[in-house]
Amino acid sequence: MEKEKIPDINLKEIKKQGKQEIMDEMTKNINENMEKIKHVIIIISGKGGVGKTTVSVNLAMNLASIGHRVGIMDVDITGPNVNKMLGIDSTKKPIVNTELGKFYPVNGPLNIKVMSMAFLLESSDSPVIWRGPMKMGAVRQFLGDVLWGDLDYLICDLPPGTSDETLDILQLIPEENVIIVSTPQEVALMDARKTIKMAQIMKRNVLGIIENMSGFKCPHCSKEIDLYPPGGAEKAAIDFNIPLLGKIPFDIDVGIQGDQGLPFIIKNIENKSAKSFKQIVDKIQMLLEK
Repeated sequence: MEKEKIPDINLKEIKKQGKQEIMDEMTKNINENMEKIKHVIIIISGKGGVGKTTVSVNLAMNLASIGHRVGIMDVDITGPNVNKMLGIDSTKKPIVNTELGKFYPVNGPLNIKVMSMAFLLESSDSPVIWRGPMKMGAVRQFLGDVLWGDLDYLICDLPPGTSDETLDILQLIPEENVIIVSTPQEVALMDARKTIKMAQIMKRNVLGIIENMSGFKCPHCSKEIDLYPPGGAEKAAIDFNIPLLGKIPFDIDVGIQGDQGLPFIIKNIENKSAKSFKQIVDKIQMLLEK
């Protein structure tokens, strides 16, 4: 009787299958999480420093202040600032559910659920020196392994550009809604237009564009001053057939309060910037809740 041959073991194929199983499980977890979230809003731009995090944090605070269940996910893996602007100490850590092998987001003001790379670093000075695949892995864990629970809104604050994290988020959540943030400066609008085009190519729902730092009221003479040539956001909205959600004036207090962890829309409700932003939030709700 011939001895049965021992089959060859294809280690590469086994490794490939193992990776695919992990990816399938992650996708399943993400889909299960997203089913519990009514609206996902992605805040993006092509250029850094235009105020995406300011918009994200104040949008979350405004929605939570009127009774919505809100979460905010800081997708800027290498430059997380959401916790700072919400006044949450980065020494707070997510609570791990050992049975499920998942973790809970940190509770922020107005019961906003917050997840950020800042909670996973040794200190605020610790850099995240990662290449694209590692950053994308963290994004997928934030989406699939964080126990977000039932939410009305999940706000995702993305880093600038059209690569890595932005591409991954747009691919993983087909039903998301995209908001582009830009300043009136031409170089910022050039990159913002690329971001709009990217979202449209990927057939995502673009809610509109917000022009941040739009004009400045002199504190001495009260004259309105255009810090940059006006009209760029309106032109982008017309060119790409998307709504101009609104303009937020430049205000020194907005930056100061952000550094202090006091979102301006709650701190100074009669402030012109706060009023402008509330009008924007009303438009967003009208577009999503209709």
